[in-house]
Amino acid sequence: MLTLESTTPAEEGANGLSTLLEGTASMLRAVTRFRPEEDFIRYALDNSAIVAVTDVRGTITYVNGTFCEISGYTQSELIGSNHRMLKSGLHDTDFFRAMYREIAQGRIWHGEICNRRKDGSLYWVDTAIVPHISEKGKADSYTSIRFDITARKQLEVELRASKEHLKHLANHDPLTDLPNRRCFQEFVEATVARHSGAGRSFHLALLDVDTFKEINDSFGHHAGDQLLQTVAARLTAHCPRDGFIARLGGDEFGIILIDASPAAAAAILEGILQSLRQPIEIGVNTRRSSASLGVAVFPRDGRNSEALMKAADLALYHAKALGRDRYELFQPALREAAERRSELLVEIEDGLRRDSFLLHYQPIVARNGGQISLEALMRWRHPQRGLLTPGAFEEGFSDPAVRAALGLFMLERVFQDFSRSPARDLPLGRIAMNLTNSDFRSDAFVDRFFALCTETGISPQQFSVEVTEGMFLGSHQKRVEDGLQRLHDAGVEIALDDFGTGYASLTHLRQLPLDRLKIDRSFVSNMATSREDRAIVRGIVEIAHSLGKLVTAEGVETLEQVELLCAMGCDHLQGWHFGKACAPDRLPDVLSSLAF
Repeated sequence: MLTLESTTPAEEGANGLSTLLEGTASMLRAVTRFRPEEDFIRYALDNSAIVAVTDVRGTITYVNGTFCEISGYTQSELIGSNHRMLKSGLHDTDFFRAMYREIAQGRIWHGEICNRRKDGSLYWVDTAIVPHISEKGKADSYTSIRFDITARKQLEVELRASKEHLKHLANHDPLTDLPNRRCFQEFVEATVARHSGAGRSFHLALLDVDTFKEINDSFGHHAGDQLLQTVAARLTAHCPRDGFIARLGGDEFGIILIDASPAAAAAILEGILQSLRQPIEIGVNTRRSSASLGVAVFPRDGRNSEALMKAADLALYHAKALGRDRYELFQPALREAAERRSELLVEIEDGLRRDSFLLHYQPIVARNGGQISLEALMRWRHPQRGLLTPGAFEEGFSDPAVRAALGLFMLERVFQDFSRSPARDLPLGRIAMNLTNSDFRSDAFVDRFFALCTETGISPQQFSVEVTEGMFLGSHQKRVEDGLQRLHDAGVEIALDDFGTGYASLTHLRQLPLDRLKIDRSFVSNMATSREDRAIVRGIVEIAHSLGKLVTAEGVETLEQVELLCAMGCDHLQGWHFGKACAPDRLPDVLSSLAF
């Protein structure tokens, strides 16, 4: 009766294919020791496994047909050769030393081995090597039983590659192949943890491409993508090896400079800006670009990742406000200003809820004695600071959502004020409202305007809307133009406010639906003493009239200014000389006493 030896620790826990290997190996060891039914066992193995026998020096003394089939060698090529002829090179010397040490001591070795075929290709086999123990108690040959697991190993490789690919996708930007915002955030947090308490510092910089939107709008998204890829490549080339660069989204990039001195960091950042100023090839076009950088230093400007990112963002905002194409270091005053602005926005929202805002109206007189028009000017009845003009809460208008909310308030309040008596019965020209590009973010403002005209019975021709030159250069330029065209087609007068102080070209006067130009008060205030300002005012009046447009002068405060403007043919005048802005209930008295 055959006695099967118990399994070794290396065999314990094996299942499936491994269990079959161990069972077959135990049977073979029993056969090689006692030899009954040897021919049948070998027949069974030949049809189910890859079998080979070597002597203690590794010389092959037997191989079955399956071994020849998978290796690509014939029996005559294999028998008498050393088993090292199948070596793949994937396993190191220590791997084989451990194997030989195990089987030399008479123990079965089990593991996975990669071999090389005759044609040079690799294959994997799940292997059990069983030592044959002589009567003297020493191993005198080794029988290996193998099963082909190449397909499984290939699947494992593909799964690992897939996992690595998914991990890469989760942490990298697909356009530039730089780390993404998530990866950047993790790196910042890890860097903070390493530097905390160690007396070490690092710089965190946020970068925005200044001309990205212009290039994207002019040449299309493909050109924008090409610009971002170029920026990424130049950042990579100018960042030290121990630095870290990421694309955070859109045209924003993040940069970490580890242990750089202030002078070294300044040199690196200036180098980055200089590299981004170099011409960029976009298709067949060559364009110049630039970038703005905001920089925060750990731990001076923040002791955690959130504080550092906020500090760098404030510095970036400051760099843009100063003209762009530069870098700015964070200063505590920037945080203080941001906190004041945040508090102001909260107060404005609270004021809107409490109905603390109201409108005052300033007269606009006609040079020829025609009807008096009015401009609606916002006021805020602040609980602590009293009645405020827009200049006192100007920072609030930098927030698009607040601008839109204040714009809708003004629209509703103007109709409310002039749908009541006695204001409804006043002999007025037009009522002017100041608009911003936030009023055109959607169709809500213009749609509401027409709805209020229907509800109150006040004609659109009773209104004038004042816009500034900068509104035609913003991200909502097309919406602004379309909205103004709808108003103009309905009879609303369109006035260009603060003319001469912004970015408008004479082309705007020809292409946009403008009916009136308003000369900025800065030219009017000095025209009595400045020949240059008089020439500018006269030129504006002549250009406007030659294009069939009316002119209003703002900031008129003296009789001398009135006489000069009338002599130049200015159509309407507005300023303290005629009257300050007042509440709507005082308008009847103000208008009745108004003298030109």
